[in-house]
Amino acid sequence: MKLDKNKMSITVESELCAGGEEVAEALADMLKLKCHSDEITGIASRLSGISRKLLHRYEAKRVRQAYDLSAESEDALHIPAEKYFLAAQVAACRTLADEGPCVLLDHHSNAALADRENHVGIFIHGDREDRLNNYARKHLQTPFRARRDFNREDRERTSCFRALSRDWGKASNYCLTVNSSRASAETLAQNIVRYLETVTQEELVHPISAQERSA
Repeated sequence: MKLDKNKMSITVESELCAGGEEVAEALADMLKLKCHSDEITGIASRLSGISRKLLHRYEAKRVRQAYDLSAESEDALHIPAEKYFLAAQVAACRTLADEGPCVLLDHHSNAALADRENHVGIFIHGDREDRLNNYARKHLQTPFRARRDFNREDRERTSCFRALSRDWGKASNYCLTVNSSRASAETLAQNIVRYLETVTQEELVHPISAQERSA
């Protein structure tokens, strides 16, 4: 089935520190599309009435841990059931997709748009040691010191995503999966563009001429 480039929504989900953000931004830049990430939480908050703070904290914790926050803030005394968190994220992703072609990063975006004909789901994974090294650089730690924190955060993040979308990270649930340990974010984005040009049967990125390169 041919996809309509004027209605295409591209979702990018990724493992912790696998470079999903870099790939999504490079892809959006090549296609001249908006890349939505933080905006998803803002719209989810507006549509659902759940505070941004609570949504952020929920994303960072396992579902079963999301209910152990009452001592920290008054908002947390009235934590809604987990289905409301998911519904808020889904509604936000669908609202942004309705506005036109875009790239959506994480926030359960693949599951949110799975029923749409012009949706393309991408999953970014990476070799564990490479992801650990990325985490260590991000937090200015040695890989040895970072390993414990990385393992905990990776486990909790994966549990949170899979609690709401059982097929999160499963290859058959996406149109394309790529290993970020095998190429740079820009190269991966270029390869994703080639795939998109195949399914849309249109040229999406025009080659840069010699005159443009020398300008």
